[in-house]
Parts: sequence; C-alpha cells; structure tokens
Amino acid sequence: MHDTPPGSPHAPEPDAGPDDALAGELRELMERAAAGLAPLPDLTQEAVRLGRRRRVRARAAVAGAVTGVIAIGGIGSAVLGGASTGGGGLGDPASRPAASAVAPPATTSGTPSPASVPPVPEATPDATGPVRKAKVLTRALGDLIGTVSPAGTDLFAGRIDGHTFPVTFQVRPGVDTLVGCPDPPDTAVVCRTAWLPGRIEARVVVTGGDLRGGRSVSVSFLYADSTVVLTVGPDTDARVSPPVSADQLLAAAGTSALLSEAKAEVEAEVQAAMDEAEKAAGDGTDSTGEASLAPPALSGPTPTEYSSAEPSSVTGSSSANSTNETGGSPR
Repeated sequence: MHDTPPGSPHAPEPDAGPDDALAGELRELMERAAAGLAPLPDLTQEAVRLGRRRRVRARAAVAGAVTGVIAIGGIGSAVLGGASTGGGGLGDPASRPAASAVAPPATTSGTPSPASVPPVPEATPDATGPVRKAKVLTRALGDLIGTVSPAGTDLFAGRIDGHTFPVTFQVRPGVDTLVGCPDPPDTAVVCRTAWLPGRIEARVVVTGGDLRGGRSVSVSFLYADSTVVLTVGPDTDARVSPPVSADQLLAAAGTSALLSEAKAEVEAEVQAAMDEAEKAAGDGTDSTGEASLAPPALSGPTPTEYSSAEPSSVTGSSSANSTNETGGSPR
C-alpha cells in the first residue's frame, strides 16, 4: 500500500482496492500540476449571446418573408380588382375616374432642325485662289523660304528664321513678252534666258544687293499669250537677301505643281475674257458698254500649248542658257 500524507482529500479509504488507490493518486498529481494555471474561461455567456443573435435574425427573416407575401397579395388583389372594374363593365361608370385630358408635354430634341440651321456660305474663287496658290508656292519654295501665306492680290510672304520674304506670283494676260533686264544694266547681277520643262522660254533676273536692302530674284516665262512672273524679294527691314539663288528659283518655277497652277490661272483669265466678250455680244454693246455695230464674234480665243519657239539666236543646246553676269539684255 502507498503511504498517504495525513489530511489528504483524495486518500483512499481503508477498505479501498488497489484501483481506487491508484485513481486517487493520479487525481492528486493532476491537481498539483494544474495548481499554478489560470482558471478555464467561462463560455456560457458567449454561447448565450450568439444564440440570442441567431434567434433575432431568424425572426427578422420570417417577418420579412411574411411582409413580402402580404405586399404581393395586396398588389395582386389591387391589379385584379382594377382589371375587373375597368374591363368587365360591372362597376358604376360614374364612379370611374375621368381620364386626364392634359396631354404630356412634348419633348424637344437637342438637335436643331435643318430649317433653323443657317446655310454655310460656300467658298468663293477669290478666297480659295490665294490659299491654293500659297500651298503650291510652299511646295515649290518651302525648303528655301519656309511656309508661304497670302498677303494680298498676287502677293505672298514666306517666313523662315525670323525673316519675312515677299513673294509675287502674277499672271499677265495679253502680254507675251518676258520681263526685260533692268536699265541701266549695271543694276542687274544676273539676267539670262533659260528653258523650263516642255521647252518653255523663261528669263531669270537678279537685281539689287546688300547696299540696296538685299537682292531680288525673279523668273518670268510665257504661256499662251500671257506672261507668268515669280519673284522673291528681300527682307527690307532686316536688309537680308532671300536664301534663293537664280537656279533654285528657276527649278521651283519648273515644278509640275507651279506650272499647273500657272496654266489654270491663264485659262481662268482667258475664260473670263471670253465670258465678258459673249456677254457684250449678247447685249449688243462693246467692252465699254456702248452700242456696237460690229457682228458678234463667233468664237473666243482658246489657250494654246506652251510656247516652244526658241530665240532665233539660239543654234544649239549648248547655247540654250546664256548668262550675262554683268547685266544687260540676254544674248
């Protein structure tokens, strides 16, 4: 038998068997081991609180379901009652609500009607012509004098590096002579005859200098019975010559875009002259507005092809470009 300290609460009874004695010792050892530990938490209150929450949620769900069923039933009854009263003809007509005689307000669209939109004015030839010419000049001279913009009748301006260089692109109808060399001859740095593509006779003139506010480069050529003049002048305020040489301006004048623009300009001038002549012939008056006894012209002048006639003094391709660097008339 094991010795049990006196006063031990779990001491076995005197007549206890060996199993009871062993159980008492184990219980005593466990109590000693757990003597310094904290007491176990009480989970009863938390369990009660969670149980109450679950009951509240369940009751709320049941109440919501009942309310929904009642609402659906009420709406269904109202719909069925209204349908039976309105369509069955069993209700009192005097008790039926009168239909509203006020029509709903008309909604206006945010898009205005086509009639209220003012017509867009069409671009006139006078407005589109200078812009078209400026684009052509920009393609031909943009690398040299920058973007070209309209600046007046037959006048344009190229702007680059803070300088403004005036540009003239002019068609002179009825004039079939090239721009002559300046007089006195010593004012011309270059004055020579050249040929554009298509054997178009042209003349290149460079005048002025740094002492005169800068040099001016000009190319004139013939088309039909008209003369086309292209000139690039200096920036007189800064006394700076344009960065364009005679050969560069000649090459620009020979581009297909500029030649096509010159051709269109000449044909427009000829067509305008023909229209004026036909109008005067139909009115029985001449160009001055006075009565004319002459019969009306049967047909007006038509544009001819580019002039291909060479100067009589030119005998070979080697003499096609004659240059007088000191001025004077071309040879």
